[in-house]
Amino acid sequence: MQRPDTRRTRFTAAMLVLAALVALGSHAGSGQSVLHGQAASAPAAPQTPATPQAPAAPAPPAGTPATIPASVVTAAEKIANDPQIAALLKEQSTDAAAKARWNQFLEITRIPSPPRYELWKAAEIHRRLVSEWGFSPDEVVTRADGTIAGTDTNIVDGLPVYNACVVIKGSYSSGAGAQHYKGEYPKVLVEGHIDVVNPEVLPPPSDPFLRIKLQPYAQPVVATPAELAAIKDELSFDAAGRVIENEQYARASQIFANAAAAEAGGGVRIYLPGYGDMMASTSNAFVMAAAMKKHKIRPVYDIWICGTAGEEGKGNLAGVKQLYGFDQGLGTGSNPLNFVANFGLEGGGTVNFIGSYRFEMKFKAPSPRPDGPSAPAAMAAAIAKIADVKTPSDLGPAPRTTYTVGRASCEPPPAPGTSVPSCTLEVDMRSTRKETLDVMRNTIEPMFQAGVSAENARHGRRDGSDEAISLELLWYGLRPAYVAESVDNVAVHAGLQSGIQLGAIKSPMVGTGSGSLNDNVPAHTGVPTYQFSLASSAAGAGGHAFWEWGTRGLPANEVSRMHRVLTAALIVSGFHAADGTVVPPAIGPMGKRTREVVR
Repeated sequence: MQRPDTRRTRFTAAMLVLAALVALGSHAGSGQSVLHGQAASAPAAPQTPATPQAPAAPAPPAGTPATIPASVVTAAEKIANDPQIAALLKEQSTDAAAKARWNQFLEITRIPSPPRYELWKAAEIHRRLVSEWGFSPDEVVTRADGTIAGTDTNIVDGLPVYNACVVIKGSYSSGAGAQHYKGEYPKVLVEGHIDVVNPEVLPPPSDPFLRIKLQPYAQPVVATPAELAAIKDELSFDAAGRVIENEQYARASQIFANAAAAEAGGGVRIYLPGYGDMMASTSNAFVMAAAMKKHKIRPVYDIWICGTAGEEGKGNLAGVKQLYGFDQGLGTGSNPLNFVANFGLEGGGTVNFIGSYRFEMKFKAPSPRPDGPSAPAAMAAAIAKIADVKTPSDLGPAPRTTYTVGRASCEPPPAPGTSVPSCTLEVDMRSTRKETLDVMRNTIEPMFQAGVSAENARHGRRDGSDEAISLELLWYGLRPAYVAESVDNVAVHAGLQSGIQLGAIKSPMVGTGSGSLNDNVPAHTGVPTYQFSLASSAAGAGGHAFWEWGTRGLPANEVSRMHRVLTAALIVSGFHAADGTVVPPAIGPMGKRTREVVR
C-alpha cells in the first residue's frame, strides 16, 4: 500500500546531501538518498515499548452518510442468514479450519514476491487452486505466462503481469437475454495484492524461501538486517513446503487478543515480509474462494477472487491495470473483462484516492575522466531547481499537493581517479486531483534537463554532444487520482450494509480521507469500489520495512470478516439462496469504463 505523504517537501536539508555528493565528485559511491526533504542517514533502530500504550480514544465519526437502498438492506439480511453461508462459516469456525488458514498463510507468505516478480508466488497459488482447493483448470483464469484471456492489457511497463485469479461461476451468462460487453459477462472482483516490498529482488532459486524468525517481546525490535538474520529461532518447512509443527511452530501459533495479552502471555514477534501488508488478507481470500466452491455458493454474476501483482513500490499497479485494461499513456481504463464492482482487501472503506506521478531519471556522465561534467553535480542542480518549486496548495486554495525526492543514488567509480558513471534520481508528486498533478508534472519534469544543461554549461559543453551529461528516463509510474462526486454507489452500499447487518459498524458513514491503493484504478475507470480486511493480528509493525512483524490474532475475527466480505460481494453479484429464491444483483450487467475496447 502506498501511503500518502503528509508533509511539505521543500528539500532545504536535501541540499546538504547533494552538496556532499558534489564534493565527493569522482569518489561518490552508491546509496546516497534524500527522503521527504531530509538528508538520509543510517536508520534509527525501530522501538517497541516494553508496555504497550493504550490507544487514544477514537475521534467522533466524521464524513458523509450514504443512503442505502431498501433492496440492499433486504439482500444483506437474507444473504447473511442463508443456511449455505451459515454452513460455510460453521466449518471455518472450527479449530481445524483456523489451523489450516494459519499454515497456508505461513507457507505462501514465505515465498518471496517483489513487485513485478511475483511469478513464484503466483505459481504456487495456481498449483494449490487445482491440486488442493477444489478448482478445475478452466476456473483458474490467469496463466503462468502472465496473460488473462479477454483483457487488452497483458504487458505493463514492458513486463508480464503475474496475477493469480480464480472464478466462482455465476448463473447469469446461461440465462435468456444475458447482456455482455464484447463477449464478457458481468463480474465482481475481490482482490488483495501478493507482492511484498521486501526483499527487493528474487533470491537465487537454490535458496528461494524467506526465513520466518521468532523473537520474544522482551527483546527490542531488530535494528539491522544482520540482527534479524542472527535470530536463531525460526519456523521450519519440509521438502513439500509444509510448515513443520515443532516447538517453534507452537510458539508462533499462540493466539492473542491484542499486544498486551501477547506480551504478558509469552507471545512472539513473527518477522515476515508481507505479514501485515497484506498477505494475511490475500491468503484468506483464497480460503474463502475454496470454501465457496466446496459449499456450492452460487452467485448470479461471476465473482473473481484475485491475488494481484504490482501494488507496492515500482509495481505501478500492474495487476489492476491488467484487470481493468488501464492504458498508462492515455490515462483511461477499458474495463475489458466487464467488472461491475471492486472489493479490495486493504481495509478502510476509502472512496477518494491520491494519484501520483513518479519519475526515475538517470544522469549519465560522458566519460570516466574526472575533469568533465559531473553526474552528481547535474543531479544536485536538478534537485536545487526542484527545491524552489511551490505546489498549487502552497500558492493558494487548491487540493493538497506534495512532491518528494525519494532516492538519489550514484554508481561507484569504476577505478580510482575516474568519475562517477551515472546517478539516479527518483521524484514523485501526489494529489487527489489530476489537474494539480499535471501542474506539478509540467513544472518539475523540465527541471531534470535543466540540471543537466546547467552542469554542461558550467563546463562549456553543449547538450547532446558526446562530451556532455545526458539524461535518460528509466521509469515512469502513474497512479490515477480520483475524488468521489457521491458516496452512493453499489460497492459502498454493500460494504456498509454488510457491516451494519453483522454489527461491525453502526452507521452508513463514509469517511472524508484519501488513500492510495489498487482501488485507484477501478475508481478512476468508473467502477464502484470498497475495501475490507480478512486478516486478524494481535499486533504488528514495520510495514514496508525489512523488520515487518506480526503476532497471531483471533481466528474468530477472520471468520466474521469473511462473513462480511461474502455478504457484500453477493449483494452486488446476486445470490441463489438455499430456499430456492434468487437475490437479484444490486447493479446492472454493464460495467463502466473510460475507454472502449478495440478488437
